Amino acid sequence: MITNYLKIAWRNLVRNKLYSIINIGGLAVGMAISFMLLLYVYNEFEFDKFNVNSDRLYEMLVNQSANNKITTGWSTPLLLAPALQTDFPEVEKAARTNWTDDILMNYKDKSLKIGTLAADASLLDMFSFDFVYGNKHDALAGQSSIVLTQSAAMAIFGNSNPIGQVIKYDNQYPLKVSAVIKDNPKNSSFKFKALISWQTLEAQQPWMKQSGWGNYTVTTYVLLKPGVALSAVNSKFKNAIAHYDPKNKDNELFIYPFAKLHLYSEFKNGVNTGGGSIEYVKLFLLLAIVILIIACINFMNLSTAQSERRAREVGVRKAVGARRFALIQQFLSESMLMALLAFIISLLLISSLLKFFNDIINIHLELPYTNLWAWVAALSVTLFTGLVAGSYPALFLSSFKPVKVLKGQLTTSKTTVRPRQVLVVVQFTFAICLILSSIFIYKQLNYIKNRPVGYDQNGLVEMPIEGNLDKKFDSFRQEAINAGAITDAAVTSGSITNYGGTTWNVTWAGQLPGEDKLHIDQIAVTYHFVDTYGLHIVEGRDFAIGHPADSAAIILNESAVKLMRFKQPIGQLVKWQGAQRRVVGVIKDFVWGSPYEPVKPAIIGFMKEWNNEAGLRLNPNAPVSKSLATLQAIYKKYNPAYPFEYKFTDESFGKKFRTEKLLGTMSTGFTCLAIIISCLGLFGLASFSAGQRKKEIGIRKVLGATISDLWLKLSQEFIKLVLISFALGSVISWYNIQKWLGKYTYHTTLSIWVFAATMLISILICLITVSWQAVKAALMNPAKSLKSE
Repeated sequence: MITNYLKIAWRNLVRNKLYSIINIGGLAVGMAISFMLLLYVYNEFEFDKFNVNSDRLYEMLVNQSANNKITTGWSTPLLLAPALQTDFPEVEKAARTNWTDDILMNYKDKSLKIGTLAADASLLDMFSFDFVYGNKHDALAGQSSIVLTQSAAMAIFGNSNPIGQVIKYDNQYPLKVSAVIKDNPKNSSFKFKALISWQTLEAQQPWMKQSGWGNYTVTTYVLLKPGVALSAVNSKFKNAIAHYDPKNKDNELFIYPFAKLHLYSEFKNGVNTGGGSIEYVKLFLLLAIVILIIACINFMNLSTAQSERRAREVGVRKAVGARRFALIQQFLSESMLMALLAFIISLLLISSLLKFFNDIINIHLELPYTNLWAWVAALSVTLFTGLVAGSYPALFLSSFKPVKVLKGQLTTSKTTVRPRQVLVVVQFTFAICLILSSIFIYKQLNYIKNRPVGYDQNGLVEMPIEGNLDKKFDSFRQEAINAGAITDAAVTSGSITNYGGTTWNVTWAGQLPGEDKLHIDQIAVTYHFVDTYGLHIVEGRDFAIGHPADSAAIILNESAVKLMRFKQPIGQLVKWQGAQRRVVGVIKDFVWGSPYEPVKPAIIGFMKEWNNEAGLRLNPNAPVSKSLATLQAIYKKYNPAYPFEYKFTDESFGKKFRTEKLLGTMSTGFTCLAIIISCLGLFGLASFSAGQRKKEIGIRKVLGATISDLWLKLSQEFIKLVLISFALGSVISWYNIQKWLGKYTYHTTLSIWVFAATMLISILICLITVSWQAVKAALMNPAKSLKSE
């Protein structure tokens, strides 16, 4: 019997080629997009869960209290990990790491930069690293070892075994390769390509050994012993800093599951809010479901649009004894077959589109060809889709009365169109929600991007201070100016586009109790900073070579002046970094951290020792390519061992909007897809309605109705459906968009014109979609439709 059903299903597919292609194609596209989104969702939910000890791994966080506000940070004291290992019996292992940084590696004639992380040796016991060469027991032993990932080892040594080979780290320190590990999975928080021991880092930076509990520059990870209760151990960790550092009683420690931090990273007043990346994962999961539902609705509409062609078949089968249940089985078998064909096509679409999708979301996803459970899940979703998509057509087609259909009388439109209208309204409601969301996402993005940043980004580039450039920067700067490549340059502690850290224990005259605990943004600079970056002086001046006392001076931004309540800020004394500093200038607030939040108080302090970055203002009167080529030549003269690397600040600043850009791109793509699939469903409904109203149209034509009258009459009911969809979609979108915009301090407004434009676009799309069927029905010869009367 099943074979018979499949034969009939195949014959119907072949006989109605156009409808079959549209139906299967629409379902295949919907399934392909949904499966790619589900791949992303699965990847995010499995983030960091590949570690064997995942259920016992935690990251240490710090709640910092100041001015009746608690902020949660990831930077922990340098001495914390050894203390945890020694003094807390609940801790099986503890490890600290610094931040991954690109470091120059030299081997013979090869030089390349590799992302390097410094860590305690216990890190290898806590997390799951797959060793290709060497072992975890002595991989980070001593001060002269380095562990490479497979890709880093391949880049440096090719296919040969690198164990025992010596590479020059940062063009200064010889390190011996002690082990090679497989590259970390793509959904891992660890992105390093090389790993050095903490002893190696301390040997290179001796000042770290003298650092006390006030040095918050590391990340600390904890592996608890089996059976230890999280709440109990957190109560012990809470006041650990105060125990070791009595002067700092405002910082409290707690651990949070390492595998959950990727998705649930949002904290408010020291408590996890349940927000973070999970919000976007939920959004993409919802989109996957919505796209699949729209595709299923489209399948239902197109399937039942062919009811007139299948009516006599149903009548004959019922007349010869077929029961309704058997007919339902037949039609469900057809939908299952079409779903399986759509699944095969969707796999081909995913294979060709996945790279493009990866580029959009900036994540490397792969089809799990070898994962049995992935195939089971995909086929289960496919069969469920076929069942859902085919359920209404099966029930609808099997309900025909043989006496009526054999006489050419189908069920009246009054009872049959209504469920289909509901389906079309659901489709277009989703589409309208996506249209409105896309418009407001781009509106918000443009609003923030057009917000003044407070400095001149045009022609401003930044480069790292490495190697000999530290000592020879002044000569490099002057030669680059003389060559006409730049107009000015300055050294800073970090990029102006990235938040660089805070300081506390800052004191000033008239300070209120507790304000010395406030965290204030800081950036260390030397001369030429204001002119190079195009900042705006409100009062006073920039640091000047002609003023030797400026080596003990600071510049404040407007927010800092407001915080300190200085009516005459120039000349005021502020204690910063343990010394009294005199204010020599005030600059206009500039965006340093998040562009979505108010500018925070900031201190720009003179400090030659913190020279990590250089800003260069390119000559506006010379071609950019020529200036960069000149800079590269001069750079190689002073720093030949290091590659010439630079980044434009406007491009770096643009990365702050990556999430919103991704959301906008995804929304636009899904909006177009939803509109196309919804239009196919509307096309099916128009086709069905036109077929049901042949006699009505014929009578109207005989009585003198024109083609335009008939077109308008047939289009009216669909415009009503779109208006209902718009009303529902507008209410849903208004609520959700208002909630989304509320997360931003600076946000665009909910403009009425956007809703009005969306309504007009929706009506226009509707008219374009149904016009072909409406005009076709209006042009039909009434003699054909009325000949049986």
